[in-house]
Amino acid sequence: MSLKHLFLLAGEFTPFTGGIARAAGQLAKAFAQHGVAVTVIAPHYPNNDPAFDRHQPYRLIRLPLIRLRYLRMIPMTPFIVTIAAKTRPDWVVAMRATREGVPSVAIKRVLGIPFVTFAHALEFLRFAPDSLAWRVCRWIYDQAEGIAAISSVTKAALLQRGLSPSKVRVVYLGVDKEMLANGKDFSDGDRTKLNGHRILLTVGRLVPRKGIDKVIEALPLVLQHHPDVRYVIVGDGPDRQRLERLAQEVGVADWVIFTGRVPDVRPYLRACDIFVMPTREERRGDIEGFGLVYLEAAAMGKPIVASPAGGAIDAVVAEQTGLFVNPLDLAEIASAVCRLLDSPDLARQMGEAGRQRVLREFSWERTVEQLLTMMDEARR
Repeated sequence: MSLKHLFLLAGEFTPFTGGIARAAGQLAKAFAQHGVAVTVIAPHYPNNDPAFDRHQPYRLIRLPLIRLRYLRMIPMTPFIVTIAAKTRPDWVVAMRATREGVPSVAIKRVLGIPFVTFAHALEFLRFAPDSLAWRVCRWIYDQAEGIAAISSVTKAALLQRGLSPSKVRVVYLGVDKEMLANGKDFSDGDRTKLNGHRILLTVGRLVPRKGIDKVIEALPLVLQHHPDVRYVIVGDGPDRQRLERLAQEVGVADWVIFTGRVPDVRPYLRACDIFVMPTREERRGDIEGFGLVYLEAAAMGKPIVASPAGGAIDAVVAEQTGLFVNPLDLAEIASAVCRLLDSPDLARQMGEAGRQRVLREFSWERTVEQLLTMMDEARR
């Protein structure tokens, strides 16, 4: 199809460091590189916007208030519709139904411009099927011309909740080509901490579903066989203090490094020996929708230790690009880590298989092509 102008609604956007924010930034760039004029509606982040915005190949309009936790983008909906009326995009892409859905529906109702929305997992699964919140979310999905589920698990959850199979398509997120570039190196302090050690790495928001606590609890079993190991945790979040206390209680605080948020994760991904993140479902719908970071680690040629929960079953191929474990079984987590540390050849083979799979199947160009196909089919 001939798409000339796209409106991308992103309630989170770079330079914010969250996964959806990064994905929205890469999607905007990929559409622009495809020759599409892109207008992004995004939040205003004080002190960070101008330096980032001026170098992007798309138009960025940052609005206040759309980061309000419960109202989301609703207060800015009249302004967003006005901008759309002036620019007249061909399509709207919403990064989620729960944040960007209301303005997307408003644009469609007022201006007749169609939209597609991504579906991740937690944003809709946290709502009980009989709740008002789910009915609103379902109404937004019904208004959309297409729903891009980021994993097969997400698609299955949507179908279980009654969405039409003809409307839902699995559209994988991509891996930024810059992940394969050299990028920055460690600071001298970080290099000193890590030199001479074998590195286990987790990158993500520090919340219980990531399984970081179970890796910490399994670490003594790993250290019995590999005392040179260090476990590096990159990211921040509400679970950090609990995890730091847990490391003290388990007796591994000297072997665990919390970096907090970092401006560039690539040095850590390059330095690690194994990427480990055995995610689990914590409460209703609190699962990893896909786990783009698994692919980012694989792009660096690293073997993965994960669990067959949520979108990880699409991101990792068991016994080929990584190992699956029971996320609550400490012995199983430790055994998988030790298996890879004991077998450098196996670790290299899995890492290379993962890297080749990312290059072959998970590019942002492919994501754009799948969205264009969805739009084309919806218009027939």
